[in-house]
Amino acid sequence: MDDDEPEKKMRSAERASPLRYLEILTIGSFCAVFLSFGVATAMPADMTAERLLTICEAPTVQAAMIKGDELGWPRLTDVETQEWRRSFVAYNGGSVDVVGWRQEKASGAELLSFWVTTGPNGHKACAYRTPRPAGFLDALSEKLGAPDNLDKNDAIESTTAWWRRRAVDYSFVQIGSSAVINISSNR
Repeated sequence: MDDDEPEKKMRSAERASPLRYLEILTIGSFCAVFLSFGVATAMPADMTAERLLTICEAPTVQAAMIKGDELGWPRLTDVETQEWRRSFVAYNGGSVDVVGWRQEKASGAELLSFWVTTGPNGHKACAYRTPRPAGFLDALSEKLGAPDNLDKNDAIESTTAWWRRRAVDYSFVQIGSSAVINISSNR
């Protein structure tokens, strides 16, 4: 398997996700912007499904900042998110307020972002990318109930799950050993 094959599988699975309009934010431009930033601070907290949901359920970016900073992960600066913000505004046609965090570990980077947008596709969303998704699908299922849609494909080592709860969409896409979790709601 060449080095690009897991990325291709992840993009293919994400295009099939019910959260298609978030495609711009996953693996491609989202991760490319954030992969070169930050170093972990001392004693950062590990991400859990409960922590993720608490941060992602925040009503505003300011509230998400407070909850996200409790992780102890370095927060991304406005300069670090500038290219992503510019691309998103061009895509969405409205303004976006975003905050993000990054934690580096020997096994890879974890990325978390939260944003609120206005415009034709105004929404509130959260994205989390991890190279260590073990247990996340089970933990999300414990919190949200059985997925509305679950698809496992052993041939390409992928698992996709989707939930809709109280006008909020949750998706879990795992390809190989990496996963992206998206949470969004229309505003």
